[in-house]
Amino acid sequence: MNRIIIAIIGILVCCSCSKKDDPEPTPEPIVQHTVLVYMSGENNLTQDSAYPNESYLADDLEEMLEGSYLLSNGQHLIAFIDSVGKNNKPHIVEIANGKATEVYSFDSEFHASDPVKFREIVKWTIDNYPSNDYSLVLWGHATGWAISNDTIASSRKLTRAYGQDKGWDNNSSEKWMNITQMAKALEGLPKFKYIFADCCCFMCVESAYELRNVADYLIGSPAEIPGEGAPYHILLPKLFSQSSTFYKEICDTYYDFFMEAYQTPPYSDNSSNSYLIGYSVPLSAIDLSKMDNLAQATNQVLKSFATNNPEVLNLANVPFYFGYDYPVMYDMKTVIQKYAPSADYSQWLSAYNQAVPYSLVSKRWMTIYSMIKNNYDLFPSDDTVYGCVSMFFPQYNYDNSKFKYNTRIRNYQWYNAVDWSNYGW
Repeated sequence: MNRIIIAIIGILVCCSCSKKDDPEPTPEPIVQHTVLVYMSGENNLTQDSAYPNESYLADDLEEMLEGSYLLSNGQHLIAFIDSVGKNNKPHIVEIANGKATEVYSFDSEFHASDPVKFREIVKWTIDNYPSNDYSLVLWGHATGWAISNDTIASSRKLTRAYGQDKGWDNNSSEKWMNITQMAKALEGLPKFKYIFADCCCFMCVESAYELRNVADYLIGSPAEIPGEGAPYHILLPKLFSQSSTFYKEICDTYYDFFMEAYQTPPYSDNSSNSYLIGYSVPLSAIDLSKMDNLAQATNQVLKSFATNNPEVLNLANVPFYFGYDYPVMYDMKTVIQKYAPSADYSQWLSAYNQAVPYSLVSKRWMTIYSMIKNNYDLFPSDDTVYGCVSMFFPQYNYDNSKFKYNTRIRNYQWYNAVDWSNYGW
């Protein structure tokens, strides 16, 4: 984060700081809904040498301050903030009526991607802000399902999942949190109404299945999202919506904002971004209570077309959402519709539609990967084949990938649920 911006935010923050060794604040009375925004920002989202005057974290905090005027007394917005700056320790703030009040400050630096600290922060919020409903917003970097063993990732950029922490403030290595660890960290806590992933590539079926017991819904994008992330100044009321289709409100607000933004400056007058005009961000919502049924249906439908190692499916021209050295994270619905016999697909689709009650298609999105951008024109033109949830399909050439996809997928419960080993993978 630009240190000047950090200082400005610091002035805005009311000084009701409570150190770890101070008495715990008196828990608030039970309210309608508490939303925790977990901001893992010790990375280029806060401070980027290429853009020294920009800070997405500072901008999003300002949006939250603006949007907080739209909240009621029964709605608590809490943010955990880990930014950049050795004099700016990780802390928790309550945001209301245009102000951010610091309610807890940690004595020392740590990796926000540490699952132990992650659980501690979530539990502290639940304990001190009792509520009828709790929800979690994951803010930061992410790259879909974990592609390393079930441990905190090393400094290698190849091993990642959520919450990149560069370790700048305590002179340590870069670390990420695997989704398997995230799920374990949340075990035994009250189930979230939803987890909203304001980060890239989170809507993959492998992560959703891993998190199926810790939240009712998972909301986000299977693809990359813009650096500025969600438009919190207009999204906050939707995050607290009591509608039965609140997930639709969240997706619509996010999608419509960027659909409009991409047609106006600075996007419309930048030729390198002209491919975004008329598009937004692919989004979806998953009903996690239906994930076991979807796993069973997928297990059955794979029997009708899945290939054995070393044979592979031909996935040419199928939309994919991640591509570092090889295309991966293919659109789940597109692949199964392409290969499953009609009757089998119809049966599977029924389970899929129950598990994914809402999606918004954008066949192009802002990407840093030329491999993805160069394939947009080859993706299907028919919107109905897109499901906006990705799935891993083994490929022989993945054995040559630095990510070792075919091996690392085995860390996931989904791998066993759909029985990839039955096909030699």
